[in-house]
Amino acid sequence: MKTTLIENQSKEVIGELILKIPPRDKEWIEFSNKMYAVHRVIHTENGLKLMVIGI
Repeated sequence: MKTTLIENQSKEVIGELILKIPPRDKEWIEFSNKMYAVHRVIHTENGLKLMVIGI
């Protein structure tokens, strides 16, 4: 499933990745050696958009 990571505050696209299982709100995800907390999951026609908060 195609997933786009978007920074919650700035709405900046961090990157795209492919996931087998969609994450839930408040879970953690690692991308480019950085950890992000999933703030919100948005379902779109083209896949998922994850609003994340960097930690």
